[in-house]
Amino acid sequence: MIAQQSLRTKRPVIVIGAAFGDVMLGLDQLPQSGGDVVAEELGRHIGGCAFNVARALARLGVTPINAIPVGNGSWGQHVEAAMVREKLPRLLRHPTHDNGWCLAMVEASKERTFITIDGCEQHWTNALLAQIPMPEKALVYVSGYELVSQQSEPLRQWLLNLPDDYTLFVDFGPRLADINPEFVKGLLAKKPILTLNRDELALLTKQPTSNIDDAAAFATHHQLMLICRFDKDGAQICQPDTPPQVIPAFKVEVADTIAAGDSHCAGVLAGLAADWTLETATTLGNMVAAIVVSRPGSDGAPTLEELQQFQDKHN
Repeated sequence: MIAQQSLRTKRPVIVIGAAFGDVMLGLDQLPQSGGDVVAEELGRHIGGCAFNVARALARLGVTPINAIPVGNGSWGQHVEAAMVREKLPRLLRHPTHDNGWCLAMVEASKERTFITIDGCEQHWTNALLAQIPMPEKALVYVSGYELVSQQSEPLRQWLLNLPDDYTLFVDFGPRLADINPEFVKGLLAKKPILTLNRDELALLTKQPTSNIDDAAAFATHHQLMLICRFDKDGAQICQPDTPPQVIPAFKVEVADTIAAGDSHCAGVLAGLAADWTLETATTLGNMVAAIVVSRPGSDGAPTLEELQQFQDKHN
């Protein structure tokens, strides 16, 4: 019983990346260029991949090291208030930029499309990074969104210089194709755990479509672990020299898919921080993601009690 096992943290988790505003709109379908459609405002939330992960971890009782900068403008005030609500200590204050924000458009098909206005999450400095606590044997989550811009070079070097006893947990996301290939090569040499959806897996393996055999070959060639997220078809884990392992999904009615991948990351990280196996941790990730997609918006991460209730219902 996953939710009945102790999630007591045995390894620290550093979550580094972005918190920014989500302004959500619901519409039948995206307009064509030059078009004009009517939309409904669905709400305003504080999101961002790293904040979604940190919030979900905190609600599971796994308080991460919060390496998410708070900006110095109006969005920063909202971000800091959200961190206070989630009992996430504010460690980093960005000296020059506010947090970014995005417009999240949810179509009737439940597909979501984002327009992002960058903020302090893309402007890293060595001075800011030096403020992050560095305990031994930490798990470090990072999203690909913060690995693209020229201003993120200090963050990229910080990741490449992490101690050997650290474990990188990397969610490249849809920006994988925009990340410097030489940096990706250096990051892969650190043997991270990679988590990818269907489209990202195809980008990683340089194939027209996602293929689990290609993923398994990639894991063996680079001697690292992949978690391939296939939404309603569950997840598959690829480990070096080992056949892929299917981790079944939990069936729910989908409200939208915002923060689905982030929530899955949080569940896996919570399990790994408790020294669970990757298979058991991925099952927890599937469970957390299922709860989140059954609720609208990015703020649907469950508490440990809600996780237990969900598991009891689905047994």
